[in-house]
Amino acid sequence: MKDFKKKHLLLVVLASLLFMGWGKDAHLIINGRTGLSFNGEMSYFLGWVDSLAAHASDADYRKSWDPTEDIKHYIDIDNYPSFVANGYIIQDIDSLKMIHGAWFVENQGILPWAILWTMDSIKAALGRGDFHRAMLHAADLGHYVGDASMPLHITRNYNGQYTGQSGVHSRFESSMISRFKNEILFEGDSIEYIENKRDYVFSLLYENYKYVDSVLKSDSLAKAITGSTSNSAYYAAMWSYAKPFTVRLMKRASNSLAELLYTVWVDAGRPLPLTAISSELAEVKGFGLRQNYPNPFNPTTVIKYIIEMRGLVSLKIYDLSGREVSELINKEMEEGEYTEKFNGSGLPSGVYFYQLETAGKREVRKMVLIK
Repeated sequence: MKDFKKKHLLLVVLASLLFMGWGKDAHLIINGRTGLSFNGEMSYFLGWVDSLAAHASDADYRKSWDPTEDIKHYIDIDNYPSFVANGYIIQDIDSLKMIHGAWFVENQGILPWAILWTMDSIKAALGRGDFHRAMLHAADLGHYVGDASMPLHITRNYNGQYTGQSGVHSRFESSMISRFKNEILFEGDSIEYIENKRDYVFSLLYENYKYVDSVLKSDSLAKAITGSTSNSAYYAAMWSYAKPFTVRLMKRASNSLAELLYTVWVDAGRPLPLTAISSELAEVKGFGLRQNYPNPFNPTTVIKYIIEMRGLVSLKIYDLSGREVSELINKEMEEGEYTEKFNGSGLPSGVYFYQLETAGKREVRKMVLIK
């Protein structure tokens, strides 16, 4: 832990309150939009999305009572000579401690290993069928991945103390984000199974470290333009410079959470609750409307459905008031499995329902559009 955090427990608590990851808003966005990157195999996990968002900041709250939590949220990676010289550090924490000593390693923070250990916890929970505990660990995983994607959590100059920019940490990750969170828009991305998880996690850190100077520059430019670091003009100027890379960092964090979760689920043997398996089997047998993917979505999503006999088929979208907002299908169709793409670019964010009707049968599902 950092020296000033070592001196007294009170300072640990105060520091925890000051430097709470990306800030609650950003962590909610990162976790809440990870479903945009889920692949077709992960339809069950779409049911986790709301809970991943609701528990996105649990790890921050634990800092106030768990003395082992704080060091999981950062790594002052530029305090390692090998990183300064070569751009990387030893990935094995025990080997790193043998070289630098346990105190030094913990003093710099253990963020990358917190990510890897949390993946192990998810795998163990899935293996024993504890899907609720796995979800809570997954929310923590999203938090740590989010911190690894916040440049000031991976540098010794975490609060601008070495560049005369004291307070930049909270100005960037909390105050700025809270003002402009509605402008943080991104779609999901494809995901793949990760063969080497340690390489993946450390590469994420190395890539995101490149934006440390960008964060500091956004602060110094905004201050130079406005003569302040606290008024609305300052934050508007900061955001105008920081928006492109901030959205990029948050999108990658959200996508990385999906990719890591998919990987650990595969490693656990792709387990699903019996109720989810029964539901999938029932859908394959005959008439059925499947959960759209991705969900939440922005602005496009895919809807799959099964028709068990030839007939007139209707597939419509409704808003919460019951008003029809789109008709995707209204025609005679043969028996079979079909896919329709829905584009919600002309609709506001919100909850919508899609209804499939044919041969006297009807099924409705819910989807969420987030812009």
